[in-house]
Amino acid sequence: MDFNNLELECEELTTTSDAAIGGDLAVTGDTTLTGGLIRAARQIVIPICGNAKAGATAGWVITGGTNIGHATLPASQTASTLVVPITGLEIGDTLTALSVQGQVESAGGNVTLVLSVRKLTNVAAANTDAELGTDNVGTLAADTVISSANLEVASLTETLVEGETLYALLTGTTAGSTDIDLTGLLATVTRS
Repeated sequence: MDFNNLELECEELTTTSDAAIGGDLAVTGDTTLTGGLIRAARQIVIPICGNAKAGATAGWVITGGTNIGHATLPASQTASTLVVPITGLEIGDTLTALSVQGQVESAGGNVTLVLSVRKLTNVAAANTDAELGTDNVGTLAADTVISSANLEVASLTETLVEGETLYALLTGTTAGSTDIDLTGLLATVTRS
């Protein structure tokens, strides 16, 4: 059943199949839903500032000396890691994609950036850390915007349960006179 811009004023409406609403739906009075209501492709912006920390390999600077919230990997760094918790998720949410937002200044030098989406699971003996997916921008040799067009782990199906947290591990390498400047992550979520 397909409803487009439908206003209902009736005592009772029953449908025995899926109902797709392509426009606005105004319902007055009491409404009872049985089954689930799923909101697909919700996007959550996760700022770098206040969330990220430098990883095991030093190099990233978080909001150093500026009035904006970002993380910068300056020139001449090798395999420097940045850890960004994926926040804004609720138990039962399914992460379907994660992309990185920012830019690269190359000055003709080579820059690489790898995104690994990871899950920490609480276990009595020791927490476990597992990779869910990875992507990389390849080798960039020109100024480039970083977005879902060139750095995204798509086709994820990770449903968050109690005792789990998700995070992004970014690994960057910069040549002389180059840098990476990241402002946030963009998580695509199905929420039920």
